[in-house]
Amino acid sequence: MRLAAIDLGTNTALLLIAEVIDGQLRPCYEAEQFVRLGEGLERTGMIGPAALMRLRRTLEAYRERLRAYGVKACWVAATSATREARNAQEVVRIVREVLGVAAEIISGEEEAYWSLQGALAAPGMPHGPCLVVDIGGGSTELVGGARQPDGTVTVGFARSLPLGTVRLTERWFASLPPSPEAIMQAQHQIREALAAVRLPRAATHYALVGVAGTCVSLAALETRSFPVESSVALTYDAVATWRDRLLKMSAAAVRALWPELLAGRADVLPMGALLLHEIMTWGRWRLCRVSPFGLRHGLILRHLPRC
Repeated sequence: MRLAAIDLGTNTALLLIAEVIDGQLRPCYEAEQFVRLGEGLERTGMIGPAALMRLRRTLEAYRERLRAYGVKACWVAATSATREARNAQEVVRIVREVLGVAAEIISGEEEAYWSLQGALAAPGMPHGPCLVVDIGGGSTELVGGARQPDGTVTVGFARSLPLGTVRLTERWFASLPPSPEAIMQAQHQIREALAAVRLPRAATHYALVGVAGTCVSLAALETRSFPVESSVALTYDAVATWRDRLLKMSAAAVRALWPELLAGRADVLPMGALLLHEIMTWGRWRLCRVSPFGLRHGLILRHLPRC
């Protein structure tokens, strides 16, 4: 049985087509397109016409993939940018027109929960307590939980923070490389938001698990391997090194590191590296285990019992 999920984020539209065998997900096709729904959202409160056109064209291409793979069912979830946009129903309308399914605008807490479920379903992920960090374009989700030996996942808490790479880049990094003052201002906003989060006392002993674009891109750069197919251990020092290196580069220079990987993320990856480093510093984590699975995998798992 083949099922599909599409994650409509602030920066990307991610497609996953997977086979379900004995309750386990086996990805057979994945795609990423940079639709940048959050472009200018901080300023206008609206998803612009150009972004909506990019979305339509991306979904039309995805529709052909769904047909080619004989997908039984497809679910679409829209996250931060669509949650905040005054014209969010335009996204819902386009999804309905192109794919014939209803897009669900999920809350930050739901996004965090299903990101955890998806992340821990990947091969090689740890058992026991963990904190999943999902750095998106419009928000960052923190969710604590654990995968039990029988494969079930329990969730203890979830927080959604308005700390996204597109949002923060548009606010503070008008040009790259950013000035020292701009970096300090971004750090101040990130640290204030993190300081307001109240985690359980034991959370500092949780394993840190990273998902989504920033974490996967840094893992790929560190290992020189993409796509990332199994978990990658990113050390605190490695993240600090990439943060320092990326913050000194222009967007063109970042893109040149790996054009196929970074073509749509070069301008926001420096902020993403800064954000991940601040999170690791805040929680005193020396290691971030990056999962190649994420929200889109969790969306399929969410609906699997009904299939």
